[in-house]
Amino acid sequence: MIETNKNIYINNISIKSIFSKFSLPIYIYDYKKILKNLYLIKKTKIFCFYSIKSNNNKFLLKLVSKIIKNFDVVSIEEINNIIYINKKKKYIIFSGSGKTISEILISINLNIFSINVESVQELFKIFFFCNKYKKNINLMIRLNPNIDSLSHDKITTGKINNKFGINISNIKHFLLLINIMNFNFIGYDFHIGSQISKLSPIKKLFKIIKIINKYKKVNFVDIGGGKSINYYENKICINFNNYYLSIIKMIKKYNFNFKLIIELGRFFFGNTCIILSKVNYLKFNKILKIAILNVGMNDIIRPSLYNSYHKIESNNIGYKIKNIFGPICESSDKYNNINSFKINNNNLVIIYSCGSYCKVMSSNYNSKKKIFDIIIYKNKIKIIFKKEKFNNLINNYV
Repeated sequence: MIETNKNIYINNISIKSIFSKFSLPIYIYDYKKILKNLYLIKKTKIFCFYSIKSNNNKFLLKLVSKIIKNFDVVSIEEINNIIYINKKKKYIIFSGSGKTISEILISINLNIFSINVESVQELFKIFFFCNKYKKNINLMIRLNPNIDSLSHDKITTGKINNKFGINISNIKHFLLLINIMNFNFIGYDFHIGSQISKLSPIKKLFKIIKIINKYKKVNFVDIGGGKSINYYENKICINFNNYYLSIIKMIKKYNFNFKLIIELGRFFFGNTCIILSKVNYLKFNKILKIAILNVGMNDIIRPSLYNSYHKIESNNIGYKIKNIFGPICESSDKYNNINSFKINNNNLVIIYSCGSYCKVMSSNYNSKKKIFDIIIYKNKIKIIFKKEKFNNLINNYV
């Protein structure tokens, strides 16, 4: 018998009623929190593009499409997702350091808002196909400013040893090429990293923008995304409004007259989703007390990949345990707890802040099936991703 978290509700739906209807683990989204984030972003009146790589659930993309309408993509499959949810033309920025020929061709034919170019070779490919098919397309240059975002090394993207963008020292030569090729050059693009929690890297970035803006004035400057969310209970995270008010003040300070673009991903859904799981086993030895959950790195890889922290909560009944593992056959399938908490066999367990870079990075490793996504709104439960079906042969042995 599973022990339930008695007093936890999401939009008036109790956790108890959810686990009685669905097998665990399960992703659970809070519709009210999603709407709050969407309207908070819209209220800033900054030209915001949603970064699909953070969460590509089609139901959630439809919500974004109704309110934000602009998308940042890194693959042709992500463009297909946009076309699937709404065939009306959307603003699309194509980012990424490894665009294929087919992705470049389709972007040109769809006449998307911009291709953000990251290398000389990519520029020549675009030039060749634009000439061949007598078309033109808007371009932005992604520049690598060699700025540390002060976040985890694996999500820092603007340092000189990262693969992204064109080295800032090559900007003059690159602008010369663009002028010769006669492209619709509309702006500069930057993205220095994710989980940015301090303004100091952004201030450094604006000083660089001031310098390069003298080379060629542009209509748009894309500073990427990276606004952090708070995974920790006690860690201070800069307020969303304060973050972007500070950016707007910097634009006024330098007297810039370009339109600012931001690419947000994590902020849209990161704090709007939990995973509801349960404890499968407890294991004790002389050194360790271990709890093994039924949700693992195949469903939420961030703790294993980035050593990331997600708050975990249980009934606070049972044994005091810090070492929490998943069921996958890898030693790295472990959750990075800060403190011990009381947990018992068959307890329900809630893992917080799982709306971004979790389900979208999930896999079928160990031949595990991807789990349900549900959303709770208007006091109702709606399935927005159905669990993959087991091979029917298994039913012969159950």
